[in-house]
Amino acid sequence: MDDINFLKTRYNVARNKYKPAEVRTLLIAESPPCNPERFFYFEDVRTHDSLFLEIMGVIYPELKTTYLKSKRNPELKAELLENFQSDGYLLIDLSEVPQELTGESDAECLPDLLQRVGKLASRKTRIILIKANVFDCAYGALKEAGYKVSAERLPFPGSGQQRVFRVGFRRALGM
Repeated sequence: MDDINFLKTRYNVARNKYKPAEVRTLLIAESPPCNPERFFYFEDVRTHDSLFLEIMGVIYPELKTTYLKSKRNPELKAELLENFQSDGYLLIDLSEVPQELTGESDAECLPDLLQRVGKLASRKTRIILIKANVFDCAYGALKEAGYKVSAERLPFPGSGQQRVFRVGFRRALGM
C-alpha cells in the first residue's frame, strides 16, 4: 500500500503543478502507465508518450512539432503543459494509479472518480472521456450527475488508433 500511496502522491504533485485555476475542459483517461517514469505530466518522457503527443497535436500542433524536432526537450514539454494549464485543460484518470497495481475494476474506481470530478469541475466544465472502457464506465454516471460530458467515444491514441482519436478529439473540442 505504501507504493500505491507513493505513486498517487508523485502523480498528484506533477499534475497539480499544471492544474489550472479554473478547469474549463477536464479530460479523463484510464490510468497512468505501468511504467512509473512515463506520466502525462512528467516533463522528461522520451518514449511511449502517445496520449500527450496526440492531445497536444490537436490543441497546439506547431508547438508539438517544435517539441518533437527538439528531440523532446523537457523545457518545451513544460511549455506545452503551461499552455495546456493556462487554457484551462486538466487531465485526470479513472484510476489514480495503474489498475494492475490495485486490481480494481473500472466500476470500483468510479465512486472515487466522481468525488474528484466534483472537486475539479463545475456543471459548465466540458468533460471528455478517453478510451472506450472509460466512456462505457463513466459517461452515464457523469451525465446523470449533470455534467457537460462529451458523447464522443474516443479510443486510446495508440496501436493504430491515433487518427481516429484525433478526429474524435477535435469533434469533442468543437474544432
